Amino acid sequence: MTDPRFPEAEQPITGAIACRDAVQRCYSGLCRCGQPERYALEAAVTVYRYHHPEIPPAQAETIVSHWVAGPVRH
Repeated sequence: MTDPRFPEAEQPITGAIACRDAVQRCYSGLCRCGQPERYALEAAVTVYRYHHPEIPPAQAETIVSHWVAGPVRH
């Protein structure tokens, strides 16, 4: 699976699929407990970066945001 946001040689998504469920569980669990969305997102990014420390923080946040919220629609 490739992600069109990244050049072919820089596909961080390939190995990330394995931790996607953990990231989504973290985010949704914190939201269900009444935590602010921002805190839940930060925690989910932390889970993602634990599995993929080579990914820069800003890129990790973009990936996780897409996973938990889907693409932004205007």
